[in-house]
Amino acid sequence: MILQNAKIYSEGIVRKGALLINKGIIQSICFDPSVEDYNFITQNNDDGKEINCENKLIIPGIIDIHSHLRDMDQSEKETFLTGTKAAAFSGITTVFNMPNTKPPAISAKQVKKWMDKAQKNIHVDVGFIAGVPKGINFEEIIKIIDLGVIGFKIYPLSSLNEVDWTDWLNIQKILLISSKYQIPIFIHPDWAITEDKKEDILQENTLENYNALELHNMLYPCQMEAKYVNFILENYYKIITDNDLESKNYPIIHFCHISCIDSYSLIKKAINTYKNLKITFEITPHHLILSNKVILSNDNYGKVLPPLRDENHSQFLLNELLDGKIQLIGTDHAPHTLKEKSGEYSDAPSGFPGFETYPLLLLNKVCHYELSLENFVKAASEQPAKQFKLKNKGFIKVGYVADLMIIDKIPQYKINSQNFKTKAKFSPFENFETNIQIWKVFLRGVEINIENSTPMGSIIKFL
Repeated sequence: MILQNAKIYSEGIVRKGALLINKGIIQSICFDPSVEDYNFITQNNDDGKEINCENKLIIPGIIDIHSHLRDMDQSEKETFLTGTKAAAFSGITTVFNMPNTKPPAISAKQVKKWMDKAQKNIHVDVGFIAGVPKGINFEEIIKIIDLGVIGFKIYPLSSLNEVDWTDWLNIQKILLISSKYQIPIFIHPDWAITEDKKEDILQENTLENYNALELHNMLYPCQMEAKYVNFILENYYKIITDNDLESKNYPIIHFCHISCIDSYSLIKKAINTYKNLKITFEITPHHLILSNKVILSNDNYGKVLPPLRDENHSQFLLNELLDGKIQLIGTDHAPHTLKEKSGEYSDAPSGFPGFETYPLLLLNKVCHYELSLENFVKAASEQPAKQFKLKNKGFIKVGYVADLMIIDKIPQYKINSQNFKTKAKFSPFENFETNIQIWKVFLRGVEINIENSTPMGSIIKFL
């Protein structure tokens, strides 16, 4: 297949040209092709197919390192089919799936069942992140690793496995396993406030005085996110020192959805001070763009963990992205039913869909010259591929997989959640405006953002 008459982003530059794709791999990139160049790629075009891109922009497919595809006993919220279809129509060609499923993915048997259910039911490539087995059972952890998971996720607020993740002994156990097997530990950073403190906040601050999102922020405050980040870092340093680890054997940790200035600053200081630490973090689009002052038809549509913060935090994080200082973005795509979200604030679950708004909103900042295309592609595609060792993904280069999205600038329109492919037809970004059209999306050279397409995604395994 040839994608011709395109603008191609590669190596930090946009140039006019054509791509030759054979058997799902980029075989040739011709910038400003001469007649001889074009004759060459035409002669080597295995399937004879050509697409005129009409001067639209080709960038790498997005790699979303944080999503919840649900399925199993939560199929009313989302299934592998609906979630990955939403990703495919959004230019997201690879997603990482989190383990807080029903039942939770905390045993080799359940992880395998999870993966088997995904086979032939995913429109994009999916990598699986497991929960930690009960008792941090070493033998079970080895069985899960052997299944090819990307890493393990820990939730201090709501443990999947009855393990107390505020106990330093448990943290050091999982960090030692990460060190030995060089497998990432994904961390939801938060430290719960006491029940007495929560009750005091609820008595002093009612929904009559604050909106639900402001109250949610008070119940899960920034200082508790920063407290947990600091707790993890202290134990990380202790593991290295006590075991005299060489840098090649440092534990690998990834902080999910950092939402506050203090926690962000703690991580950046650690990374900048000690160059060999194997520490990464992600920021979500909603923590870049939204604050808890956003006006919604239903405040529960914006209820999420970590909460939407005060505007000074979102503006700070957005400025860091604009300056190229944020390397990874994850949506935390977390679909729920409208019935769940329509209840009282205290009963409504946290989370909302993120696949179908992420590229429309951040690429809109690119097209309005607020965010550089280079910084977007680095955080959305290149750095996720590099940090998580996704071979031949994330870049437009010869020999790389043809996971691509083609986008265009069109007249401004409003985001309408009723058009989403996800089952969750609501969004805190309802009626936000964008100029971005996602024209075509390719997974290994096959167009996937078409109705009635056959699921052709693969499970990414780290063996």
